[in-house]
Amino acid sequence: MHELKSMWSTVQPANPGELAGARRRLLDGMRPRRRFVTAPRLLVAAGVAAAVAGTALVVGNGTPAYALARSPDGTITVTVNELRDPAGLQARLGAAGVRADVTFLAAGTRCAAPRFAAVDATYDGPPATGPDELRAVVNESRSPKAATVTSVRTIRISPEHIEPGETLVMEFRDNANAQAPWRLGTWLAQADTPVRPCTPVEDTG
Repeated sequence: MHELKSMWSTVQPANPGELAGARRRLLDGMRPRRRFVTAPRLLVAAGVAAAVAGTALVVGNGTPAYALARSPDGTITVTVNELRDPAGLQARLGAAGVRADVTFLAAGTRCAAPRFAAVDATYDGPPATGPDELRAVVNESRSPKAATVTSVRTIRISPEHIEPGETLVMEFRDNANAQAPWRLGTWLAQADTPVRPCTPVEDTG
């Protein structure tokens, strides 16, 4: 079955205890089906925004559509302000050493699955029977560790969790909300295997 079990994640710019509590509350209320990660409905702190204002595509009013910045620990912070130019973002990730497949979707749609052979069960494994099993799947998988939503518009990519030849698949969906502009699903495709182009379909889940 191609229904996904990737978890919804609402991550606020808070202390570790608050983050853990928010994630635990979400996991306890999840149903076993494909999910996107919801960007939190809080504006990212100005200091964080300034820290990631590196290479970017500038659009319209001068606000960068996206920006990438590498931290000393090797992680990459990606800021996505607008869902524009997915090919450009994919190219920037490639230049930063991350093989990626990036798709921007309209509100209420998703990519028809399966698109690729996943490295773990967060994408195309059998449905979980409850929140405990779902939590176990997430904890045992590398996909959630490879890319984590860290604020309303930012994602932290950890290359240490991506094996050579694997592709980080990122499906952004318009959230139709200026304060939380997108939802995100991220998974790892097996090394040196193809990722088929996204065919948008209505998301009825």
